[in-house]
Amino acid sequence: MSALAFQTALARLIVEPDFRDAVRAEGPAALPGPLTALESSRLVTIASDRGIDMNRTLHKGFRLGKLRALLPLTCSLLPPARLAREVAAFWRANPPASFSFLPEALEFCAFLERRSLRSVYLAEVLAYERATLELERARVGPAPPQSVRFRHDPVRLLGTLAAGRRPRAVPPRTCLLLGSKEGDEPAHWTLVDAESSPRRYDRGQAAATASGTKGLTR
Repeated sequence: MSALAFQTALARLIVEPDFRDAVRAEGPAALPGPLTALESSRLVTIASDRGIDMNRTLHKGFRLGKLRALLPLTCSLLPPARLAREVAAFWRANPPASFSFLPEALEFCAFLERRSLRSVYLAEVLAYERATLELERARVGPAPPQSVRFRHDPVRLLGTLAAGRRPRAVPPRTCLLLGSKEGDEPAHWTLVDAESSPRRYDRGQAAATASGTKGLTR
């Protein structure tokens, strides 16, 4: 039996609804090869089983949970209905390719950046969370430094989102957050105003992730 082809098709039935629907409608003709007649028959039966929908629901919940964990600020900033629509559109265009969720979170950032979303703060929040993930990405050697440009006060903006509130009327502030990370040490961020000297913050002060910006102060 062609185990790899069978397992790949089975996984696609769970994570790709268009593929599942095609197998339901077209039968073995929609299945890729090489598959035996027995394997094709089993996959067609599985595609029509109501249990496959439950598995897809569980997979979607797990996948969404990872996005929320890795991009908490972005997920808090977007209204729930908008977030649901954007996540659904992203998943349709980007079937999961691995069990590593950090690359998917980075791809979701890029996806949102290409969308025409009416949000005053989204570009800054996305850039910040993308930079945070880049600092945390597993690699050989030190993480490359990150730079995030803000047009609004990052202390107020990130702190509000970290507290679970939607930001309103965040004052303008032209500045940069400069991020760096060495080995297993927490990320460090330096706030540089356009007309003042740099100030250094640790991850707990400058981030809005799970361990985030609760203590962020001016």
